[in-house]
Amino acid sequence: MYSTSNHANNGSRIGASDNLQAVGMGSCPLVLGECVQGRLAMGPHFLITSPIGLFSWAEFAPSLNGGPLLVDPPERTKALRAVSRYLSEQDLPANGMLRVSTPIDPGQGFGTSTADIAASLRAAASAWRRVIGPGDIARIAVAIEPTDGSMYRGCVAFAHRDGVPLESLGQLPRFEALVACTGGVVDTVEFDRRRKDFRYPAHEEAELTAAWNMIRHANRLGDVGLMARASTISAKINEQLLRKPYFAEMVRFAECAGVDGIMAAHSGTALALILDPMRPGFHDRLREARAFLDDLELPAWFQISNYAQRLGPASSTPARRVVGDRRDATSRAMAMAT
Repeated sequence: MYSTSNHANNGSRIGASDNLQAVGMGSCPLVLGECVQGRLAMGPHFLITSPIGLFSWAEFAPSLNGGPLLVDPPERTKALRAVSRYLSEQDLPANGMLRVSTPIDPGQGFGTSTADIAASLRAAASAWRRVIGPGDIARIAVAIEPTDGSMYRGCVAFAHRDGVPLESLGQLPRFEALVACTGGVVDTVEFDRRRKDFRYPAHEEAELTAAWNMIRHANRLGDVGLMARASTISAKINEQLLRKPYFAEMVRFAECAGVDGIMAAHSGTALALILDPMRPGFHDRLREARAFLDDLELPAWFQISNYAQRLGPASSTPARRVVGDRRDATSRAMAMAT
């Protein structure tokens, strides 16, 4: 779910202030790592997105009196670069204030940079009563860094180094995830530079191909178990590229406790236990999984659904981060942000 203006301008230059909104708003979902990520023989690098019910939100207030183009918080430089490029392409004044609100800090594997960029571009377009499509968002984003495919609706296979969608896979089946924040962050640009020439052995390419097919069928059938088995295959294969704390413990628990599977941030530090809320015994497995994560004494963990939707800030000011007790399931998503 994401928002933008409903008024397109067909790219013509705007010179009158009555064509300008006071503030434009935009949003983009975060992702829970990736369902599957890899590279197939003679093909591009790809990932399969896993959008969740957390969002980056942005607002953009153009200035008709000149001045610089600023962003708050100032470290959201990628979003600022994206908006600057968009305004230049559209022959619009490159000034104003961009505000970005994201519930999770970058580098952990939730696609925050892509979501910040997409939300900010939608906000800038909305402020000028224009609409920017996902293809243009992807083109601008990939010029800054390899990007997630979260600017597209639903679950997509996406060439993240080229900024090109490979297949629309519909909607992931509804799942609950217990997300372990294992600590630390990853420089995604540097990591992608190191892995860009990596080639998977033939047997791993075959497994990744099978995992892609499994996601396709899982979405069509609404089968969480099949989806989770696919994401587990990918997580295990890609662990060789980026070792994660607690990975072996999470895999062993999932296998022993009857959890449907795991999902990993392939270029981040997060790991998740995936559970089917419609499968008999869900609440018992959920309770056991929560106790397991508590016993690991992680920096933070939280529960999230891919169907939990947030309506966004009630005012024009983006919602601030809320820090809660680590054992409070409703606020763990915010606790990890600090």
